[in-house]
Amino acid sequence: MIISVENLVKDYGSARVLDVEKLQLKEGINVILGSNGSGKSTLISLISGLLKPSGGNILYNGKKIDDSLRNYISVLVQKPYLFKKSSYENIISGLKFKKISKEEIELRLEKYLHYLDVEPLLSKKSHWLSGGERAKIALLRTAVLETEVTILDEPTAAMDIESTFKAEVLFRDMASNNRTVIVVTHDVFQARRIADYVLFMDKGKIIEMGLKYDVLDNPKSALLKQILNK
Repeated sequence: MIISVENLVKDYGSARVLDVEKLQLKEGINVILGSNGSGKSTLISLISGLLKPSGGNILYNGKKIDDSLRNYISVLVQKPYLFKKSSYENIISGLKFKKISKEEIELRLEKYLHYLDVEPLLSKKSHWLSGGERAKIALLRTAVLETEVTILDEPTAAMDIESTFKAEVLFRDMASNNRTVIVVTHDVFQARRIADYVLFMDKGKIIEMGLKYDVLDNPKSALLKQILNK
């Protein structure tokens, strides 16, 4: 699914926190980079429908979002909530809500569990999990939905390096079959590893966007050059 943004703005009172004239997020992995307060989370909240824009349009394959299109979008927020149930119940909760058959649920579990080695955690209640373990369960709960668009806000921030690398393999699978994955991260090295496309934000605006190698290897903005040189 291709997501197009036209003249998108978000205001809080007299403060304009987002102002994006034009943007297209394509099939594959789109990484959004930027410092805290740059507008990354606001942008994805608008794209996912969690926030309403103050102006402008967001189009999904040329159509404005409605309730039917929302079924094709899944979101992993930066601090995901886990139900006070077992890891197994948390992972399948979205599938049960969508009334997916038991047979299909087991097939999805078999397909995804090996990515993050969570089998020993399946019977554990969520409140017994570490921060990194909770992040794995939340990511798998999102992955098994297999939506056309998946939005991930800092999905590996609580994971160790080994788990992060495994999660990045999962991201690539989530972007297969012409699906669109949007990953918000502050980690330039992660962007280099996983991205097909990169956009860099600052103060609510998109400073640069394009193919990964164009943006990261040949940046035009002085700010992005400074960040990459560090």
